[in-house]
Amino acid sequence: MSVRGSSSTQVAVYLAGVPLTGGADPSLDLATLPLWPGARARVFRSFAPAAVGPGSLGGTLMLEPPTVTGPDRTEVWAAAGSFGSRRMRVGDVRAVGEDGTRVASALSASRSADDFSYYDTQAGTERTRENAGHAAASGLVAWTRPLRFADDTTGHLTVTTLAQARRQHVPGPLTHLTPNQVLATDRELAAVELVLPGGPGAWITRAWGRRDGLHVTDAPLTPGEPTHTSDAITAVGGAAGWRGRLLAPLTLDARADASGERFAPGVWQGAPAPPGATRGAVGLASDLEWRATEAVTATASGRLDAWSDQGATSKDTLRPTAHVGGELTAGPVAFASHGGVLARSPSFVERFGNHGVFLGNPDLRPESAWTLDVGARAQKRVGAVSLRAEAAAFVTWATDLIVFVQQGVGVARTENVGRARIAGAEALVEGRGFGFEVRASYTGLTTANEDDCDGTTTGACKRPPLPGRPEHDAVFDVSYGIGPARLRYGVDVVAGVFADLKGGVQVPARALHSTGLRVDVPGMQGLRLALDVRNLFDLRTGTYAGVFGPVRAPIGDVYEYPLPGRSLLISALFRAGP
Repeated sequence: MSVRGSSSTQVAVYLAGVPLTGGADPSLDLATLPLWPGARARVFRSFAPAAVGPGSLGGTLMLEPPTVTGPDRTEVWAAAGSFGSRRMRVGDVRAVGEDGTRVASALSASRSADDFSYYDTQAGTERTRENAGHAAASGLVAWTRPLRFADDTTGHLTVTTLAQARRQHVPGPLTHLTPNQVLATDRELAAVELVLPGGPGAWITRAWGRRDGLHVTDAPLTPGEPTHTSDAITAVGGAAGWRGRLLAPLTLDARADASGERFAPGVWQGAPAPPGATRGAVGLASDLEWRATEAVTATASGRLDAWSDQGATSKDTLRPTAHVGGELTAGPVAFASHGGVLARSPSFVERFGNHGVFLGNPDLRPESAWTLDVGARAQKRVGAVSLRAEAAAFVTWATDLIVFVQQGVGVARTENVGRARIAGAEALVEGRGFGFEVRASYTGLTTANEDDCDGTTTGACKRPPLPGRPEHDAVFDVSYGIGPARLRYGVDVVAGVFADLKGGVQVPARALHSTGLRVDVPGMQGLRLALDVRNLFDLRTGTYAGVFGPVRAPIGDVYEYPLPGRSLLISALFRAGP
């Protein structure tokens, strides 16, 4: 996931308050996360509350499992479609016993073949991508029990557990096919949160643990690559603090947290194992919100984080981060602005390397950035039509920005860009009325590697763009409902992505269309059938300007993985309860 053009390693991901990314695993494959009925996702652009945990330059994604509050309900969803895809999700929430205990349980499973044809630029012909299927299953159980005390105050105890397994075939990028590689992963997670009354607020304590297993088997085409690897990531942590109102208009959330991570390579065959590594981290956090009037709100957040990495080399880092913000409401329009400093320490992969695909850089420095944004949002209803709009501008001045740079076929190395600038604007418009729903969003970026300079014929200095960040990203969706049916059409455009530090290798732009139809079946309450079509016009290739003229290439991502053609998915949803 990319937020405001950031790289995926710069987006922190949390599930039920437990960090899923960190030193040992800076980037998360979102395809490995199950989507249970009732789960919610919240994205913080750039700045997140300090009490959540260490932030990152690109923002924070917070995933909340199905809530255990609310009425009893059950939901079942199943789907089948192209490329052998099969998917299933089940969610259930209900009371257990007479003491107020409630339990939420969820199951998720999926599989696919994912073999499809694409245009091979080197061979100049169509080719079938192979070894791309997957199978996955996961289960989650969360329960909460209310706690009542003699002075009529209340608290609660919540426990969340997750277990999942996935077998993923890895086809490799177009320049480095891996037709025999298989990745098996498993993840186990547990978190306990205790909330107790504390004056005008509450004491909050959380403890958590997580283990990720990674196992790769391969019959490599290139000598010297491993045939089997077995690695494990273990992480534990906890936090304690107080949240409440100091004064009527002033809210405080203060926390202290600590965590430890360990990357432990297991048995490696055919190649030397990478070095193990550990990270210990402690942090202090505080969030303040002052609601001066109904129309004016001011916020301030600050963290002090200390990291200690032990691996092939040892590094210790102490970094403060903070931001301030404010919001002013004038009639139907709300204006907001935030500014502050962010930081992220290099991950184990970035610093020590792994699997021969990423070359380590032990001299890598932590990245930091000053970020400023300003925006407005408005919501208004005119007769039967409701409108909502957002607009924002942002700029980031980064120091020692960490980027991946290609070092050959299928190999990348991390480098620090001493100075970089990222600026952009984003807009969102939503409207509803007369059966129609319309949503349009756009993000435009301009980036510059201020450590480099490409001379021009006039002698002026041209700063090359940063790799992996799209200049244009637009999404448009429109749907129309009549009776129990709703028809949808959408288009997603991404353009202006460069793959190198010099701005000479550009990823072909893509515009992918989709459509869908859903029907609430009459006479069968709670049952919904749906058909979704992705890449409606079966777009598989694009043309971009090469050194010696136009070049036809497969539509793909920045890592040179081709995207599939048209795909269909038929699904059924049954919901019992509110």
